Amino acid sequence: MKFDDILQEVGEFGKYQKFVYFLLCIPSFACGLFMMHLVFVMETPNYRCKLKDYPNDTYLVQNMEHRRLVDIFIPRDSVGSYRKCDFYSYTSNVSITASMYTHNETELANLTIGANATLQTCSEWVYDKSVFKETFTSEHNLVCDDAILVSHSRMVFYFGVLVGDIVFGWSSDRLGRKITMYTGLLLLIGGAFAVSWAPEIISFTVLEFIIGAANHAFLCTNVLGQELVGPSKRKYTGTIWHMSFAVGVVYQTIVYYFSRDWQTSCIVFAASCLVMIPYWWLIPESPRWLISQGRHEEANVILQRIAKVNGTTMSPEIAKNLIIKKENVGSFRDLLKSKIMCLRAVILSFNWMAVSLMYYGVTLNAGHIGNFYLNFFLMGIVEFPGILCTIFLIDRIGRKKLHLICMLVGGVACLLTIFTVTVARETLRPLTVALAVTGKMASSAAFVVVYIFTVELFPTVIRNVALGTGSCFARFGSMTAPYFVTLGMTIEGSLGEAFSLVIFGAVSVAAGIMCLYLPETLNQKLPETIEDGINFGRVRKTTVVDRNGKDDTERNFENDKIENLQL
Repeated sequence: MKFDDILQEVGEFGKYQKFVYFLLCIPSFACGLFMMHLVFVMETPNYRCKLKDYPNDTYLVQNMEHRRLVDIFIPRDSVGSYRKCDFYSYTSNVSITASMYTHNETELANLTIGANATLQTCSEWVYDKSVFKETFTSEHNLVCDDAILVSHSRMVFYFGVLVGDIVFGWSSDRLGRKITMYTGLLLLIGGAFAVSWAPEIISFTVLEFIIGAANHAFLCTNVLGQELVGPSKRKYTGTIWHMSFAVGVVYQTIVYYFSRDWQTSCIVFAASCLVMIPYWWLIPESPRWLISQGRHEEANVILQRIAKVNGTTMSPEIAKNLIIKKENVGSFRDLLKSKIMCLRAVILSFNWMAVSLMYYGVTLNAGHIGNFYLNFFLMGIVEFPGILCTIFLIDRIGRKKLHLICMLVGGVACLLTIFTVTVARETLRPLTVALAVTGKMASSAAFVVVYIFTVELFPTVIRNVALGTGSCFARFGSMTAPYFVTLGMTIEGSLGEAFSLVIFGAVSVAAGIMCLYLPETLNQKLPETIEDGINFGRVRKTTVVDRNGKDDTERNFENDKIENLQL
């Protein structure tokens, strides 16, 4: 008897599994909180150089006199916005203190803006407080020459996610799902509280690395949820887990909208995770994993508990008769053994990177194309229809077509922003936001599809290797996304606003087109061996002589081979 047969006896998705699965969705909610929190924490508000020696200077113009001083000493860029890092220094040594302004009103009034002046780099800034009261960036002046530190810190966070994928993925298979989840939880709570009082950028970045790594320890909760549920329910439970991530993104936006302070919000997020502390006593270890480790008695206790809560019965000794064999697992070298497998690995890895680049890049860029909170809220909400469309369409039009459509729709939408921004920047602002939101929705759907596509395309012996490789490339996409956003901010004018979106769109379209070289996996039997993987999707013309001596030809070699192996 197989383990899935036992689940059908005790209940594929009974009361016990529903309760545990609900609890396991909360870690996914926490992932949504922290995977995107640097968008707010390290957001750079509008800013300009502080007027030297002017008391209580603010970004917001206080009165006409203040406006006149700002116009005199702060240069403008090509589109009329105040430059952020330079100020005018006049040869006449005009002072701009309030008292001197009063006594030298005539001198200032007759001064030609920018005449006989040199540009100098400032060391103090004032920030727009209308969107954020304070961000880590504004509190520590990570602007101008230090602006690159923001991208570095974001990159280190996503590098931590990559390390978490590797370390906690290994821990989940070796030490168990439960202990991995709880270790990640404790690290996440500790890091989230500590980062709220980080005194400078180095300690802040180190703590963000820990948060990023701990955050992806929660991926094992998805595996645990799937292993407790029967085969017929896994398609839905896997998707709902991803929806919980989107709920976390929306919740995060609401918290920031009302607090508008990075430190307060981080404390709220850390405190929100305290609800998971009792999980050590509420969440069971995966009985499937326990049996694979030879711990049959522990697995039997859990299975009996499931049967009791679900109102079913199970033989007391049934778990002892189960043996889950560990299959021989291939290596990364096996993934590259043949040209066909290598090409498919390259195409899908690039798609993982492209999906992640657009998913995180569009979100990071949300605040630069209009209302920050509204845009980010929309970025979270549109994940729900994106994921629901995947559920509805993936078994109807196939993985390949659906993924291609998602990548092209999202990519083209982002590319079109170059026209809405350059032609009529403010007039077409709603259309620019709509196009960016479309890109986010398409990338959300593509994330789900590429996961399933990868699992089904590669053979069992290297399936985890292929999935891990794709996930690693996805991290490269998320690590590079902040740099494109920052680069766009350094470009003056409307082109800078659309720059990063155009890059994300171009990469997405290129990745989608590459998928044309991949075979469809819908309704195909999964390959088991390396040879099956090489022959998957290949049509070989063979000559077969039937019983009457007639030629019976043109068969799908891969399907025939797998069918023959199963006979």
